[in-house]
Amino acid sequence: MTDVKDSLPQGDYTSKIQLGKKGEIQINAGIFKGHYLSCVENIKGDSVGLAHPMASDMLLPVYREMNFDFIMDDGNALYVFPMAVKRVEMQGGVPIMWADIVSGPKKIQRRQFLRVSCYWSVRVFHTRQELSEPLSGKWLPAKAIDVSLGGYRFKISEEEAAGLTFGTNDRILLYFTLDDMHLILAGKATRVVTENGSWEVGVGFDSLPVKIEKKLFEFIRQQEFMAG
Repeated sequence: MTDVKDSLPQGDYTSKIQLGKKGEIQINAGIFKGHYLSCVENIKGDSVGLAHPMASDMLLPVYREMNFDFIMDDGNALYVFPMAVKRVEMQGGVPIMWADIVSGPKKIQRRQFLRVSCYWSVRVFHTRQELSEPLSGKWLPAKAIDVSLGGYRFKISEEEAAGLTFGTNDRILLYFTLDDMHLILAGKATRVVTENGSWEVGVGFDSLPVKIEKKLFEFIRQQEFMAG
């Protein structure tokens, strides 16, 4: 799904860092483990000045030599820069966290819509049955196999499908829960396979509301980093 490789020659670690470029600080351990928005404010030699990460509208506690990753998208790929905190200082009234890049950055190549495994318990609604027999349609239990910002793929046994068949261009509704958000998304079947007593259906989303797209993007990106 991803192709992760050392991308820059030894000693040329800051050549992909761009002033003013937004990104994320990823802390991988400790009580403040998580992702924090940041921005490249300054570059001096091999040191990079980042906007100090915030947590609950307060400066995140950091300490010298604390390791973290700075994740930056240059428009074509994600670059992951392993870093270590050097110092914190005020620059024009703005707190700046200075850090050294401790090893070569990694470049993560991505498809337009990166597809990642999810294995979610979901429910699907086949609109064809509702059109032919109003008020007879039911939400059917299924398993989502993978998901992207463009669509998803699910699997359902013929028994659970209760006699329904699936074909390309069928309209499908998807109900699932992500980070305590209960979501319903509409789409069109683009690929259908039946074997071993189960249907496997790929569905392309009609559209994604901004809030849902953000949640899905966060999930997909997390799975991408774990795979890398």
